[in-house]
Amino acid sequence: MRIWDRLQAWVSRADQRCYYWILTLALLLPNVVLSVVMQQPAVGRVLNILLMLPVYMLLLLSAKRPGRVYWGLFVLVLLHAFQLVLLTIFSGSVVAVDMLLNIFTSEPDEAGELLSNILWPILASGGFYALTFVVATLSARSRESLSPRFRRRMALVSVLILLVALPIYIGAKKRFPYVHLRAEVYPMSVFYNMYLATTKLYEVMHYDRTSQDFCYKATSERAKDEREIYVLILGETSRAHSWSLYGYPRETTPHIDSLHRDGGLIAFADVLTQSNTTYKSIPIILSPADASSAENLPRVQGILSAFREAGFYTAFISNQPGNHSYVDFFAMQGDEHHPIRKELRREKRRLYDSDMIPYLQRLMASEHPKLFVVLHTYGSHFSYRDRYPKEDTFFPVKGHYSGSEADSLVLRNAYDNAVRQTDKFVDSVVRVLEGGDRAASMVYISDHGEDVYDDDRERFLHSSPDVSYYQLHVPLLIWGDKRWRDAHPQLFAQGRSNSREAVSSNSVFHTLLELAGIRTRYRRDDLSVVSSRFKGGVRFYLNDRYECVPIEALELPEEDIRLFRAKGLHLGPLPNE
Repeated sequence: MRIWDRLQAWVSRADQRCYYWILTLALLLPNVVLSVVMQQPAVGRVLNILLMLPVYMLLLLSAKRPGRVYWGLFVLVLLHAFQLVLLTIFSGSVVAVDMLLNIFTSEPDEAGELLSNILWPILASGGFYALTFVVATLSARSRESLSPRFRRRMALVSVLILLVALPIYIGAKKRFPYVHLRAEVYPMSVFYNMYLATTKLYEVMHYDRTSQDFCYKATSERAKDEREIYVLILGETSRAHSWSLYGYPRETTPHIDSLHRDGGLIAFADVLTQSNTTYKSIPIILSPADASSAENLPRVQGILSAFREAGFYTAFISNQPGNHSYVDFFAMQGDEHHPIRKELRREKRRLYDSDMIPYLQRLMASEHPKLFVVLHTYGSHFSYRDRYPKEDTFFPVKGHYSGSEADSLVLRNAYDNAVRQTDKFVDSVVRVLEGGDRAASMVYISDHGEDVYDDDRERFLHSSPDVSYYQLHVPLLIWGDKRWRDAHPQLFAQGRSNSREAVSSNSVFHTLLELAGIRTRYRRDDLSVVSSRFKGGVRFYLNDRYECVPIEALELPEEDIRLFRAKGLHLGPLPNE
């Protein structure tokens, strides 16, 4: 009771000046934290505080009782609370465009998996700001008010701070033209991100109209009655770093390792995704609009349309929740579209990627001579332990874990189990294709990687505005059965020859067209990894604000650069090289 008595005594003695400073600091807290943890130039860290402190001070001075103004900033305070929670997941990241898009495109069950694992940060941040509203209420109800003298003095101090910040910004702008307040200073950066997210949602909402006249004018170079099948497996959140195929010490891909040793599978070692979000990376894989031409996404159709025009029967089978994005539109452009989470929901059980195999078997047995099938997996998406049956647990995972760094080993075990499940799924697809009467080829690529508390930075998940090696480096595989390899030996040999080249995820679209012998003006052989014309060249990344950035211009931390070097990956001009 002594603590409670002291608290009551303090409240009874507190005046409006005390309330004023408490509420000012509460508003400034996200800026202070971001200035410490955010990866940005030093000038950005300084401006984050010097610009917003006087703004908050002046706002609260606009009324005699600052608590009333604070209540008027209710939405902004909610944003502050969300920002602090976000920092426990993505250290150093503001509320980004992709995060805002995920709010509108994620299914409730997908969002629930994440929220259930960050309950304590939500309670802590929410509890703190709930207390600030108690303070604001005390201020608003108090008979006292801020004195005119105090308000004048603090207004003068605020203006002086702004006068100090202004030349700092002007000087930084002259030296670094890329420095923008909308990018460097919270919450202006978030409001700008909201604007960008709104424009992207508008484009998606009107996709049917903007893409209706698009045509590949695609034709096939091969006989119409030639029985063949091409399968594209879209991996989810599977990073190359955690595949034993690429040197990971744990046995996570035993089946794929065996296929590679047998000579029927090509593993590309140096492949980077052009985006660390499914929302952007999958459309880049499935269309000719890549990081350098992302503005064309609203006007193009996906690769299933190209295969259909060339005489293929096409199907898109997905174990992903719908996300109301270009991915869903591209999926519906096939002859068949099977979102198994909707079609099998009556079975009242957890679904796995293996539940897509019966769909593939049925298509293999069909009379259609030419088939193209896309299998969109749920792969290694969080929550990792939900991606595989309990009986397939290989690395030990305790009954309950959180998304915190304290459970990093358990999280990594669960993640590696999910990778093993992907390995098992790829092997199942290969067995189905080998058992058919068609020449068969399969391509696998993951949309992006994942951070799983791998180093002292304590990074977790993906979709962060500041990308890492673990999110960039992804696996890319090409497999062909003996019939297909015998029919197209030059393609397979050229793929093997290019397996050490620097590749980006946008190459998959052009590679599939060449594998299947499809001609269209949108096919670029210099981007096809099975072409003798393939050129590695400069690789690009589509950042959170939909800006195309060369990989070497991402300003990756030294930890990531060391990993690129250790893995033998091409990163362009590097410091001290």
